[in-house]
Amino acid sequence: MMNRAQLKASLSRNTQAQREVRRYQRHVFEHVLLNSPNIRKPNFAQISVADLGHVFHATDEFFFGGKIGSFFEHTYASPLSFRLSKRMTISGGMTTMVREYGARPSETRFEIAVATTPLFETFNVDSQSTVGGLACRSRLEALQRIVEHEMVHLVELMLTGDSNCQAGPFRRFVKRNFGHVESNHELLTPRDVASRSLGIRCGDFVCFYRDGRRYQGLVNRITKRATVLVKDSSGVAYSDGVCYRKFYVPLNQLKKASAA
Repeated sequence: MMNRAQLKASLSRNTQAQREVRRYQRHVFEHVLLNSPNIRKPNFAQISVADLGHVFHATDEFFFGGKIGSFFEHTYASPLSFRLSKRMTISGGMTTMVREYGARPSETRFEIAVATTPLFETFNVDSQSTVGGLACRSRLEALQRIVEHEMVHLVELMLTGDSNCQAGPFRRFVKRNFGHVESNHELLTPRDVASRSLGIRCGDFVCFYRDGRRYQGLVNRITKRATVLVKDSSGVAYSDGVCYRKFYVPLNQLKKASAA
């Protein structure tokens, strides 16, 4: 079983020609469609944690001969965790490392989370988007690019304890192995959907009804719901010197209004 230095050396030598990158990505795409529990078509309608794990391990196998998963299994006591997040709406994914104070290195835990909202929102509206600077024509292609990005975070965390997708080592690794030329995505966020379908943006005045009463306020934040600040003398004082009461309102319940 290879140690960290050997894994690092092996991955450093793992350079793919762009045509090989595309070929391996296509192999992962086809393998997932044939074998994943729920992903049976490119624009899948449902996904589970098992599907996410399947994409990860297929990517590891085709690109790295399973070395990342094998190293992880023999190094850490807890298996790599996967999570699907409805609350993450801006980032496409997130990889975290947790090591309790006084714990042995082998007891470090890792988790890869993927945001489902951008995936499902985007391909309901657009037929193509971009992840990592690469064009994606389906949810599965976008999911692959997100998993590839998070896999690099995992490798860096395992090898160095730190990871930064804006730094040179990360950018070189992800380009050399997966062809990514950017570290962001252009998948639709709830903010984008609100802007496109409702014409509502942060800073706009809106109205909505709550318990039969009409309220009017300022959109302060948009996630899966909008945070609307309504002037109320009994509310909390904000930096502009005005007191507001905060409401969380589903986007489809909002209408644009004239400034108060």
